[in-house]
Amino acid sequence: MAKSAKRWRRVSISVLVTFLLASGGYWLWWQLGSRAIHQQTYRHTGIVTVFVPGYGSNSLTFGPMVQRFKQDKASDQVTTIHVSADGKRTITGADRYNGKNPLINVVFADAKSPQKEVRQLTDLLHWLRVQRHVTRVNLVGHSMGSNLSFNYMTTPHANLQPQVINYVSFASEFYRDPTAQIRALPKTLHILVIGGQVFGAKGDWAVSLAGVKRLAAKFKAAGLSTTLFVYTGTPVGAYHSTLHQNPYVDAEILRFLFT
Repeated sequence: MAKSAKRWRRVSISVLVTFLLASGGYWLWWQLGSRAIHQQTYRHTGIVTVFVPGYGSNSLTFGPMVQRFKQDKASDQVTTIHVSADGKRTITGADRYNGKNPLINVVFADAKSPQKEVRQLTDLLHWLRVQRHVTRVNLVGHSMGSNLSFNYMTTPHANLQPQVINYVSFASEFYRDPTAQIRALPKTLHILVIGGQVFGAKGDWAVSLAGVKRLAAKFKAAGLSTTLFVYTGTPVGAYHSTLHQNPYVDAEILRFLFT
């Protein structure tokens, strides 16, 4: 019994030390990545930024990011809009978008139906344009959310829509050649493409870095102002579903949209 107790004590101490080292390493990584954010001053653009999440997403996909952007004083208005399966909207937070760089976190109840989500995104942006007088937006899409945003921008709309000024696409690639659709994008559009590469892998364990780079190259070939940012690191920051919980990615998006 004494030997068993000693063994468990050693194991417990080892687990505790490992946890403390890992926590300290994460804290240091986050602090170093946040330095550029804290040293920056963000301008008032007058543009509403809409965050479009990916497949199987929920409020935690972009919720922490928009709150960090507010804490970093890039914005003073954060809204979450839940869209039910039948398209009804529930608004939490600001319902008038006239503050400093308003941020809208969109959450789809049916987050596994891309065609429906494109329609719901179109309806939402039309509502923002007509009912809330939002004339200009940025679109930030993660994974399938980037594809939804792209399909929205390249589809003709019969109703009034806001103008898209900036488009952030991260952790996304296109499995069909998007060249023809890209021609429908306005030449005034500014694009930031973000990719992740886990050490020793070909991408972020879900999307290939080569595919992300091909997408950026196609935007550039079409004459669109395009910036490519690649984060390489451990799965803590470079994995497909942790890229949006990464201070280095935060800094790049904030710089692109608000400086």
